[in-house]
Amino acid sequence: MTKKQFWNLYRSIPRGYAYRELGNNVGVYRLPSFEACPQIEHGFTARTGGVSVGPYESLNLSYTRPEQRENVDENYRIFTKAAGIRFEAMVMDSYEHGTTVLRVDRGDCGRGYLREPLPPCDGLVTNDPAVTLITGHADCMAFFFYDPVQKAIGLCHAGWRGAKERIGAEVVRMMTASYGCDPKDILAGVGPSICPRCFEVGDDVAKAFEKAFPHCPLRGINAAGKATVDLWQVAVCQFLDSGIAAEHIELMGVCTVEDERLYSYRRDGRTGGMAAYLGMRE
Repeated sequence: MTKKQFWNLYRSIPRGYAYRELGNNVGVYRLPSFEACPQIEHGFTARTGGVSVGPYESLNLSYTRPEQRENVDENYRIFTKAAGIRFEAMVMDSYEHGTTVLRVDRGDCGRGYLREPLPPCDGLVTNDPAVTLITGHADCMAFFFYDPVQKAIGLCHAGWRGAKERIGAEVVRMMTASYGCDPKDILAGVGPSICPRCFEVGDDVAKAFEKAFPHCPLRGINAAGKATVDLWQVAVCQFLDSGIAAEHIELMGVCTVEDERLYSYRRDGRTGGMAAYLGMRE
């Protein structure tokens, strides 16, 4: 595929989101294509509706931030009640900005908050409807995957390092190996993250992305003359290369830096974190 062919295909990928108020001022962003599937629950939390204060105000869902743990615990209780998720059913990633993806089931419920964390991992897959997958974010991409045929799901935290090393492709590989998924059946989506305009990088990082994705015109330049990288192109490219159909891919197209309903490490430095969640109904 040439750069022009990829660019035309990339521009055809739907962008959009539904913003839902779940109650108690808890807001979530959702993918329209996933929202149309009654078998799953999913979303990406806004920063409203919690008990945290200061730079973490208010629904901080990150245990890695230097905030009182009881506040984060309470924020998760508020969020799960609003979302209709059992508090005890969550399984959390223990991200290291890598490409490790783990298969989990109901025996892992509570890992990362009520029990010991999982081994270092940025992605999770399951076919167990008793599990709600959780990944943490504060500018990095969330990749959502759902196979309605084999009834399996995957969710990952895709920092720029993990995205460059194709963590999305690793989630698809794990779903295929673990549950017999056919990539052509998988729906894939990208949650809010830093946008192409705001992801300023050094020349070395831009060159590394160009080498990793040679047929993607992902490098840009901002008003300050600095290099930028379009991480959403990186996501779409690895989804397509993994065998996911273009018509099964969707981007929310929301920038964490530009949307003040979201936490952004790039914008604020000291800040809280959001959670992406994905589960199947029993």
